[in-house]
Amino acid sequence: MSVLGRIFSRWSDDRRGNVAIIMALCSGVLVTAVGGALDYSRSTTVSSELQSALDSGALAAASLTQDRNPEDVVRAYVEAALADHPQLLASLQLDVVADISLNSRVVNATASVAMPTTMLGLVGINTLTLEHASEAIEQVRDVEISLVLDVSGSMGGSKINALQDAAIEFVEIVLAADAAERTSISVIPYNGGVRTPREVNQDIVSGNNNHRRQSGCVDMGTDYPVEMTLPYRGMEFTEYYGSEQTGNSYSAFCPRNNMESEFLSQNEGRLRGLINSLRAEGNTGLDVATMWGARALDPAWRGNLGGSFSDRPASYDDRDTIKILVVMTDGEATAQIRSEEYTYYDWWGRERTGTRSYELYSARQARENMAEACDIADGNGVQIYTIAFQLSGQTNRDLMRNCANKPQNYYQVENLDIAEAFSSIAADINRLRLTR
Repeated sequence: MSVLGRIFSRWSDDRRGNVAIIMALCSGVLVTAVGGALDYSRSTTVSSELQSALDSGALAAASLTQDRNPEDVVRAYVEAALADHPQLLASLQLDVVADISLNSRVVNATASVAMPTTMLGLVGINTLTLEHASEAIEQVRDVEISLVLDVSGSMGGSKINALQDAAIEFVEIVLAADAAERTSISVIPYNGGVRTPREVNQDIVSGNNNHRRQSGCVDMGTDYPVEMTLPYRGMEFTEYYGSEQTGNSYSAFCPRNNMESEFLSQNEGRLRGLINSLRAEGNTGLDVATMWGARALDPAWRGNLGGSFSDRPASYDDRDTIKILVVMTDGEATAQIRSEEYTYYDWWGRERTGTRSYELYSARQARENMAEACDIADGNGVQIYTIAFQLSGQTNRDLMRNCANKPQNYYQVENLDIAEAFSSIAADINRLRLTR
């Protein structure tokens, strides 16, 4: 082999410096990749800060207590977040649109900035555009509440006193000054039945005109015991039972005159007076009371319940209204018993008139009625809370637990501190009232 051939062969076989050549060829790509990763990492941090500021600004601008211009509010939050990034602040593009009404504020905000890059400029990417959007809504909704309170005989003594204190505190909380105009409460005391006012009875009681002109309790029938729609003068009046029927001077199936239900009220004084008048006596018409609580929220009864609001109950699909049913008891649902007169002859052959009892429907039917009433209310979007006050028996507790439409809406009170349950429900209602 010639000298020239040997030189060329040694040169072609020499592998020294190959790595350096490869690194030289790849260094530009590696630098760009690493620099690009740093640029994107920085953009992620800035992007998170911008989104957080935009969200906070939109929420502040949507507050119903906010009196500043919505765009000024949002801009203040965003500019504060970008204060350490003057180049970003200079490129800020902010757009704020607000829809403001009497009881709601909706704020939509979009923001974009151009973030200068460091290493990505080597490949022609001089800026990264960061764009974000946020929507905030604050709305105070109308509230309709049915407060169904057990005043049966087992509620005597310290239990009725604890209930009165708790119920009054509940009314005070939900009728706070800033919410009273938008809140209606129906307080429905019950023993074996519910005493409805004249305004209700004049439209639903059949027969005797005197019954339609006074408060009292009505039988809603047994063929379709869970009747939510408004029946026109098709219901029977439940007479006031005397001592021969109940062994006392009151009715086991109809509360006294001064415990007449108060529907759709915003009058704290009247509600307080009704609650203070509660006395424990009689049976436990849990199903009857639950049905009346649901009816007080049903738009079919609008204009037939009296009260402070002629336009309530609102429609179920009214997105500006929330409906709340609170059912409280300390006992199991009892059978519905009625009396009837009959004629007989005494030992001497003289004609006499007496009374006897008969079962309108059983305790089992009462439980089924209540469960159906709860299902109907739940199906119509009513928020249902139940309070089992020192309630014994798994069947009874299950009935109340299953009526509540969320596990956390069922309250089992073992001691006399029923006020804690009512306060928790009131706080939850105020949270639901405000949509953010």
